Amino acid sequence: MDNRPVGFMDSGVGGLTVVKMAQKLLPNEEIVFIGDEARMPYGPRPTEEVVEFSKQMAAFLISKNVKALVIACNTATSAAYEILQKELSIPVIGVILPGAMAAAEQTKNNKVGVIATLGTIKSNIYPKTLKTIQYSIESYPLACQEFVEIAEKNELDTPETRVVVENKLKEFKQDQIDTLILGCTHFPLLSKNIQRAVGDEVTLIDPGVETSKQLKNLLEDQDMLRDEKLEINDRYYSTGNLVEFENVARNFLEKEIVVQQVKIN
Repeated sequence: MDNRPVGFMDSGVGGLTVVKMAQKLLPNEEIVFIGDEARMPYGPRPTEEVVEFSKQMAAFLISKNVKALVIACNTATSAAYEILQKELSIPVIGVILPGAMAAAEQTKNNKVGVIATLGTIKSNIYPKTLKTIQYSIESYPLACQEFVEIAEKNELDTPETRVVVENKLKEFKQDQIDTLILGCTHFPLLSKNIQRAVGDEVTLIDPGVETSKQLKNLLEDQDMLRDEKLEINDRYYSTGNLVEFENVARNFLEKEIVVQQVKIN
């Protein structure tokens, strides 16, 4: 038994998609989340900068005495996962491998699309990981950086958003993919429009769901589950605009939360 909280970090509010699933699978766990909205988006930034930002956020969560760290950001996972895993004394979980494994298991025709930020696409991490899991898989990566801004502004289901998503994803029709990895934790917020754009015959893979399952298995296997009798005091932090963060967070988590502002450097 380990009554310390679990830490989650992201470049913005998208990581809350991972938090929501974790709260569903592990209702007795306490969560500390930080979104680095002041320096969002991470996608276009140099890898070295993303690594430095990731280290800073990890240090903040370590100061909150977390027992495990979930990098709820694909860009940060591709850049800093291996580094943090080596440097930290607590378990570290990223979102890329769980998502790739789920896609490899789901695909029937071995044609898997990947939408992500510019940084994740440039890293080629999903195609490389998919090939490692199953060499016959063909990947079709597409940078959708603008989807991050749409999600952060909470413009999830406007007519303008539908047009942007449909125009961006129309090339997948010719690729004949049967599976699509939502390779940014912001993207599940747009899943309704994404599904409409690619068609019902394409299965969407949310790496956040698979990551939460991995977290659950980790805590169970290492006897790190929290005492279910204890009161839960989840904490949310943002380096940016609290009003925008709270609006998106409350709508998505479907509950009232208090967000505290912090400076990370």
